[in-house]
Amino acid sequence: MSMTTANKIKKSALHLFVEKGYDGTSLTDIGDEVGIKKQSIYAHYKNKDDLFLQVMEKVINEEISFLGDYFGKQKDKTINNILYYFILQLKERYQSVGERNIKFLLKMMFIPPRHLEERVISSAFNYYDSLQTYIKEAFENHEDELEVNAEEGTISFMNFIDGLLVELIYVNVDQFEKRFSISWKIYWRGIEKQM
Repeated sequence: MSMTTANKIKKSALHLFVEKGYDGTSLTDIGDEVGIKKQSIYAHYKNKDDLFLQVMEKVINEEISFLGDYFGKQKDKTINNILYYFILQLKERYQSVGERNIKFLLKMMFIPPRHLEERVISSAFNYYDSLQTYIKEAFENHEDELEVNAEEGTISFMNFIDGLLVELIYVNVDQFEKRFSISWKIYWRGIEKQM
């Protein structure tokens, strides 16, 4: 099945927004990558903002779908494994050359285009709320194994992951892995039920 021109434009825009950021990407760049003139993009999108917001919506929907798939397959796992491997999945997907969704989402959540900030943050909260719902459900299903209740576990994990994501975006993978390894041991000891 061949990709429509509109989808080729979105795919190219996603790639360039990840590599160059919103401000560093022009419609001409996108057109060149797709093999069309800049003016042809206007047959599919009103302007760069419209294209960006449609890419954002597509990415968020796909990432929410990923969350559903990931957490749906974790029902028989321990809470330690569910959370630990979720973070590893984020890191691996962030590093993957072919995987641009998570890079786009994280970069835009932390550094949205200034004039679209409210809309980006509002959209990103859909993802964040879905993630929080899945995390809370995991904690609720394993409360008997933990020193914290589901709400405390959810809030603490969301804060924990926020710090690691900043590390992943702004520093490098080696630092991320070192900090994750050390921090996870301490975090887990703090929430697991003491025998």
